[in-house]
Amino acid sequence: MKKIFILGLAFSGIFFCLSVQATDNNLPSADSWVYQLQEADINALSQTTYDIIVIDYSKDGTDDEAYTNEQIRSLQDSGKIVLAYLSIGEAEKYRFYWQTAWNDTAPDWLGPENENWEGNYKVRYWHDGWWNDALLPYLNRIEAAGFDGVYLDIIDGYYYWGNHGYEVKKSANRMVKLIKKIRENFNTNNEVIICPQNGEAIIEDAGKKYRNIYWDNIDCVGIEDLFYNSTKADKIYRKKILKRFANHNKTILNVEYIKEEKEAEYLNKSKNQIFPIIPYRADPDRELSGS
Repeated sequence: MKKIFILGLAFSGIFFCLSVQATDNNLPSADSWVYQLQEADINALSQTTYDIIVIDYSKDGTDDEAYTNEQIRSLQDSGKIVLAYLSIGEAEKYRFYWQTAWNDTAPDWLGPENENWEGNYKVRYWHDGWWNDALLPYLNRIEAAGFDGVYLDIIDGYYYWGNHGYEVKKSANRMVKLIKKIRENFNTNNEVIICPQNGEAIIEDAGKKYRNIYWDNIDCVGIEDLFYNSTKADKIYRKKILKRFANHNKTILNVEYIKEEKEAEYLNKSKNQIFPIIPYRADPDRELSGS
């Protein structure tokens, strides 16, 4: 699945209530969420009625514009759960951790550039170098800022490596191990919220032992393009998979990139599923630079 930097209409509002059970950790019941990865206005977000907010740790993706502990606390004080977006399956050239030397001599964990997203590179996420040089410093910043947890992207990076020289099952197991390591890194281990985005087929591709580890270490899942912008076969398969997430009491956050005139139809679709979904409509132009 593609990674989204900007989601428009972040403040258009979807106040559609569903009866959603809390997860078996500390994720409260929630009725609504918002997803915006650049130029998120903390004051404006604090005035909304969204229960869950997913933003980047930084206003523009750079370390200089990182949100402060006080800003994140202000969102939490307004009743929000605040999750920080974090790509764990690709390196992003514009992030603070990127070293200029890598432009000439790539570390052994750095893979090819994503042909669909300039400046984003596949990573061998199981390597210690990726953890030590990028993820750990990033997680330390997220925790210092006081986020409630992380919204993890490029989980399906395991599938890429499963088709580029490595076994799918082993790649899936390695991704599960990384997610577990991320949870264990937080000082507030028992309270932190771990929410992977997409890559839901990992529960079939990983070994049974790692499948159970996965369930034990996630609290919710974010899903793009469940109802729109996908084939009928994909929709059927993903819904079958997501029913298992619901059976494990995991909150399901769904974002669809559709025009405003489809909003009522979308809400009706999400309401009429056999498992609870928290919907959010974002602008279909995924590369907009504003909300």
